[in-house]
Amino acid sequence: MNEDNNQLTLSYELLVLLQWLIEYEPEKLKELITSAFDNGLEDDLKKVKNQSSGYDSSENVQNSIVDFFGLLEILLHEIYNERATKRVMEKKLMPAIDHIDTTECDTQTVQDSIEKATSKFEQEPGKNPQELLFKELLRSWKPSKKTASN
Repeated sequence: MNEDNNQLTLSYELLVLLQWLIEYEPEKLKELITSAFDNGLEDDLKKVKNQSSGYDSSENVQNSIVDFFGLLEILLHEIYNERATKRVMEKKLMPAIDHIDTTECDTQTVQDSIEKATSKFEQEPGKNPQELLFKELLRSWKPSKKTASN
C-alpha cells in the first residue's frame, strides 16, 4: 500500500504471474477455489451475506487485498530465489555429475543425491558442493553383488 494516497501498487512480476495463472492454470485456480469451499469458504460467504456491516468496511477489504497480494509477492520471490539457487548449485555440480558412472549408480539415486546435496548446500553455502554430492551418493548407493570389484 502506498501510504500517501492509499493506493495499492503491484509489481510487474506479480501482474505477470496473475496473467499467467489466468491464461494457463484456470483449472488449478478452480481446484483451489473448490478446496476453499470444501474447507469452509461457503460458510464464511454466507456469514458475510447475512451481515449488513462489519466485514464490508473498506479498511477490512483493503487489508484483505493487501494481505493476499503481499503473500503472492512473497511466495513468488521465494520460489524465484529457490530456483535460482538450485540452478547455481546444479552448475557447480555439473563437473562432478559428469564423472558419475551411471552403470554403477542408477539415475534415481543420482537425482535424489543431487537434491539432498542442493538442500545441504543451501543450509551451509560455505561447503564444497561436489563433496556434498559425493557424500550423498555414498550414503544412498546400494551396489549390487554383480558390480562388486575384485
